[in-house]
Parts: sequence; C-alpha cells; structure tokens
Amino acid sequence: MKIRIIAARVKDDADYDWIYDQALQNTLNDYFKWAEPYNGNISFIKSWGDPAYDLILNVDAKFEDKETFALFKLTYGDRPFNKLDTNKMEFVHV
Repeated sequence: MKIRIIAARVKDDADYDWIYDQALQNTLNDYFKWAEPYNGNISFIKSWGDPAYDLILNVDAKFEDKETFALFKLTYGDRPFNKLDTNKMEFVHV
C-alpha cells in the first residue's frame, strides 16, 4: 500500500536541485520522526512525472501493513503537498 505525499510541479533546471533536495528533507522530517517506531515498515520513494509540459516531483510513502497505513492516513490525511514554499524551504498544501 502506498500514498502520495508530494506531487509538486518543479523546474527542470539543475540550478534548482539543491533547493528541491533541501525542501524535500525539511518536508519529510516530520514523517521520518513519525516512522521511527515502525522499524523500517515504511519507505519513502521519490520519482519524477512529466505531465504535458511541467516536471512533477512525486514522493510516495509505502507501507508493509494495513494498520500503519491507516494510522498514517488518520494522522496526515491523503492530500499531497503540491507547492514549494521557498521562504520556509518546504513543500506545502495550496
């Protein structure tokens, strides 16, 4: 089972790589802390989508058991972050 936690349009430019990496780490920090007690039953998978003209950064949380998946959805919901906030250096909901 998996759920998308980030689906944000990004620029296809190497100059922005460090910004996206930093924002990704900042955004996922809470998820990493939440996942610690589950001993590796949760993994985060980064991928790239290319719908039409814009590059999309996708991050999915993958779960090995239904209980952890349900608890994650209750805790964080199922709406992915969809915009980069460069002031906070995090991905946010818009």
